[in-house]
Amino acid sequence: AAGAVAAAAAAIVPHAEVPTAASAPPAAVEMRDCDCCFDSLSLNQGTLCPGKGHFFCASCLTNFLTAFKTAEYAEQKKGKGRALCPMKDSETPFSDGAIVAFVPQDVFDDYLQIRIKVAEQGIQEQMEKENRDKIEELKEKLAAATGSAEQNELDKHRLRIIDDIFTLKCPRCKLAFLDYENCSAISCAGCKCGFCSYCLEDCGADAHQHFYKNKSKCPVEGGPLFIDLPTWQTYQNKRKGRLLCEYLATVPEGLRAKVAELCAPDAKDLGIKMPEDLSGPALAPEAHGLVRVKIHVPRKLRGKLAKKSGVLLKEVVKLKMPDGKAKVDVSSAAGKGHVFARNAPVPDMKVKNRAGLLPDGTQVAINDQWVECQCAKEGIAKGYVKEKHVVGRAVPGKTAKVHDANGHGATLVRKQAKQDEGKNNIAFLEDGTELQVVQHWVECSWDGVAFTPAGAGFIEGHDV
Repeated sequence: AAGAVAAAAAAIVPHAEVPTAASAPPAAVEMRDCDCCFDSLSLNQGTLCPGKGHFFCASCLTNFLTAFKTAEYAEQKKGKGRALCPMKDSETPFSDGAIVAFVPQDVFDDYLQIRIKVAEQGIQEQMEKENRDKIEELKEKLAAATGSAEQNELDKHRLRIIDDIFTLKCPRCKLAFLDYENCSAISCAGCKCGFCSYCLEDCGADAHQHFYKNKSKCPVEGGPLFIDLPTWQTYQNKRKGRLLCEYLATVPEGLRAKVAELCAPDAKDLGIKMPEDLSGPALAPEAHGLVRVKIHVPRKLRGKLAKKSGVLLKEVVKLKMPDGKAKVDVSSAAGKGHVFARNAPVPDMKVKNRAGLLPDGTQVAINDQWVECQCAKEGIAKGYVKEKHVVGRAVPGKTAKVHDANGHGATLVRKQAKQDEGKNNIAFLEDGTELQVVQHWVECSWDGVAFTPAGAGFIEGHDV
């Protein structure tokens, strides 16, 4: 039957030939010169700009986006954080789909972060504009002298707080500065004064040495030289909150609560915490003959110290203890301005083990603490014990003794820094056993910050 069908087909079209893929003519490949490097390439090796007038190869597009990352804010702002054609022929930015296939993933990720930076800066500019409008409104109101004498006095205090505390100004010419671009060594646009954006010290023509002399940190406020806008804003708000307390302490007691109430909405808009206790000693202890002493106490000892405070301290001495669950700041001990968080508590910093890059000042919640250790006596080359079972501070390279915090007389050494027991167990060390500290690790979690999404990981203890 098959043969009959074939014969019939041959009879109908006796000389027909079925074309094959090999015999089909090749499709014409459209070529185009890259408008940057002038190499002649096929269109699928690059992309056209939004205006369709220019073509860029993958290599040139990658270089362009890399340069766009460090471009002036004014340039990045034009397309709301999106890149425009470098030939300046269109106000329409590149779509993400037009470029994502032609650049490395890390370059594209950095490109997306520019959008976040521009949005944050835009919010900051809007807040500053509203702040300036409030100042002008108050000045006009005071100039017109409308309202009661008390109201005028309240408005004067509010104006001083908004204008002198909430608004950052050049220490030399008093020009307000708004544009912060990740470097804390500021140069005034008006008088070219170089000053520190944290303590506002006039450093002459250049403020970089102010930081370099102190491991790239402000010697007064402790803020790092290079830092992203949200974290920098956190430092600023802490400083402004402290200055606000000092100022309120100088306001007559009869007006103090009213001034604080009047400024509360302004402080809230800027993210500045208002003081709860408005008494003079609480706002400015030193001005009232009191002395504040900050001591660093390991978290595991704070509970014991609190219980003994009644015996250790006199009645006139108050011990203010932070909440055990309160978040803590990270700060690079090496002065790098950022801290690496790892997926596993090991020195490996390859991509797979990177949990996040946290700018100094990032707040983290401590979930647990571990000590990576060795114990020659028990033949343990590497293991982990809970930090609470180590006597004193766990200092890398030093020896320490274990003492079970729960009073069981022995501390468990685990293979990995995990709560799991059973197969994760190595051995139990009796109280008093000496071990060698390799590293102190803090297991923590954080909310999304700057260019780092929310996550969890391990941070070296000296960076917390």
